[in-house]
Amino acid sequence: MERAHRFLLAVFCLAIACSPAWVFAGTLPAASPSPAAAASRSAPDSSPGAPSSSSAAGATTTPGAVKLQPKAAKSAGAPSQAASKAVKKLPRMVIVVTPTRMPQPIGEVGVTTSVVSSRRIETQQIQDVATALREVPGVQVTQTGSPGTETDVSIRGTTAAETLVMIDGVPVNDSATGSFDISRLTTNDLDRIEVVRGAGGALYGSQAIGGVVNLITQEGSGPPRFTLLSEGGNRASEQQALVFGGAEGKLAYSGALSYYSTTGFRPINDNSDNLAGSLRLDYHLDENTTLHGFARYDRANVSLANYSISEGIALNPNAHQRNEFMLFKGGVDHNFGDKLQVRTSAFYVRDELRLNEVPFVASPSSETDDIPDETRGGNLEAIYTWTQNIRTLAGFDFLDRWVRSDSNLIFFAPPPVTVSLSDFHARRQEYAGYVEQEAHLLHGHLIATAGFRVDGNSQFGKEVSPAWSVAIPIKQIGATLRGSYSEGFRAPSFNELYFPGFGNPNLEPEISSEYDGGFTKDFGEAASFTATYFSRRVHNLIVTVPCAVNPVTCPFGSMAGNAGRVDTQGVEFEPMVYPLSGLRMGGNVTILDQTHSAGSPEPLRVAKYSASAIVEYTHSDLLRSEDKVTAGASYMFMGDRDDITPIGTIANHDAYHRVDLALAYSPGFRWSIIRDASIVGRVYNVLDRHYSEAFGFPSPPVNFLAGVKLDF
Repeated sequence: MERAHRFLLAVFCLAIACSPAWVFAGTLPAASPSPAAAASRSAPDSSPGAPSSSSAAGATTTPGAVKLQPKAAKSAGAPSQAASKAVKKLPRMVIVVTPTRMPQPIGEVGVTTSVVSSRRIETQQIQDVATALREVPGVQVTQTGSPGTETDVSIRGTTAAETLVMIDGVPVNDSATGSFDISRLTTNDLDRIEVVRGAGGALYGSQAIGGVVNLITQEGSGPPRFTLLSEGGNRASEQQALVFGGAEGKLAYSGALSYYSTTGFRPINDNSDNLAGSLRLDYHLDENTTLHGFARYDRANVSLANYSISEGIALNPNAHQRNEFMLFKGGVDHNFGDKLQVRTSAFYVRDELRLNEVPFVASPSSETDDIPDETRGGNLEAIYTWTQNIRTLAGFDFLDRWVRSDSNLIFFAPPPVTVSLSDFHARRQEYAGYVEQEAHLLHGHLIATAGFRVDGNSQFGKEVSPAWSVAIPIKQIGATLRGSYSEGFRAPSFNELYFPGFGNPNLEPEISSEYDGGFTKDFGEAASFTATYFSRRVHNLIVTVPCAVNPVTCPFGSMAGNAGRVDTQGVEFEPMVYPLSGLRMGGNVTILDQTHSAGSPEPLRVAKYSASAIVEYTHSDLLRSEDKVTAGASYMFMGDRDDITPIGTIANHDAYHRVDLALAYSPGFRWSIIRDASIVGRVYNVLDRHYSEAFGFPSPPVNFLAGVKLDF
């Protein structure tokens, strides 16, 4: 707490040093209104020039949030022509809900937050969530090989189990692993992705101490609309997608259905396919009551060419995995007058993994796994607005986690035949209550938020996690100062505790504390710059500890263990410039430094240096009236990092670069019911770099897809 007090003092000293004379003269100029009042104003059209990848979120109803301007919502994937031309206009009313669980302009949030907008996703032609997250500062995405293979996300040097992934506010991290495989998540139906970097434990509990990734589905509005996408590329890659949405009377609806498949890029057994569908329904019963319904289904098949890499076998000819994911959520929002809003929801999540391997010459053994993972839960929240400038949030979370892991291994050689059966079932309940107070002070020149969360875990008892944040907008110089502090804890996953050959039942839960601070400076409509410093301390960090491969004591070459204390410090820089009409250039650089207590295992796959950059260009009336060309390029760099080798040792993993390109052209023709038609194409890994994100799992070489997109 002493570090937190020093940090808070430093933030206020910096605020005083940067504040203009009117602060001390006692005459405060008019500041921006409170979030409730601000949300009622008309939000400007967002453009590809949005800072921090932000979209016009203020024009979209957010799940569990106050409905904001339903008539202003635009169709996903169909930005207006006026908006596409006004690309230098910076949005001022981007509304986010994940940082505080209350709708709030992103410029007034003290917690470091980024938004990947649907406009960014469309311009870069991003089809999967993993690619979208690679462009967010401080976020590291690790995929174990070709498309469809397991993909983890971590934030600011944390592990994947410390990063909470949510879909429309529903936590989807597996109880077995603590993390979530994002390789199956598509972007077709998304309005935006909100990423909170750090400070998640006090609002979202276990698994959120590193940060939160919240995928928010597009709400339907306006007349019915449909978009069809059909693409093909090298290695028999294909992508088919249908996106729809609209509103009829009191009912708003939206959804998507997509299918992707490829034969992969390894010589054998590298094919994969993914079928994904989603549906969102919003029924506005009256002006004060809205019913919400969400459903999502994903079925992924992936061949595992590298499955036997730890046995020294470069390519496995027949190992195969199938994942089936489903999510259902229902909720009600109700306003009791102008002061009190109550929302409640219940959800069910099931994620099942099936794996099958049959014997072959190099490996005379077979394996079958079946691991269903289920989470049932509910949430009740109330927001009370005392005055225009003061709000209180109170809520209650409940989760019931269950997992069953059945694994059967048969070794046919050397004789005699050996059968190994492993089976475990685990279940626990998690209860939590939380309170948060938000106040706009000094006529809106200081926005302060503070609160705490009390977690009750049926295995690890009770834990209290406090947090606070401040935002200081200084309108006269176009700058905002931010600062935050939070604590949190993470209970070990079921695999970390019980999985045969890997689990450690003596693990302690992780305890964390983190503070960060920074500023954002806008240079009119020409540029912006954001800098952030953060520091996190984790006690009892749970890591993978390497061990000598042994069929009995260490069959996987590693096992779970506590790493003592780990300190992580870092800085993030985000420049953005808009040199010409229609041109947007930006990027980010993250520098991390980790220290750990003597004798403790080191965290793995944490790069000290990482960076990304984007260039986006939109031009209309190029060859004919009303046509439009959109081009995007992205660059990604991941520096050297320690990694675990297939034989269970620690070694340096070399840095890598990757460049992707995207291009779309719409001639502006309209035929009958077709509103627009575009020719689209994108190329991944344009420079054909040979690299891997995890030892032993080569990443894909150059890959391209091209096709046609029709809007109805």
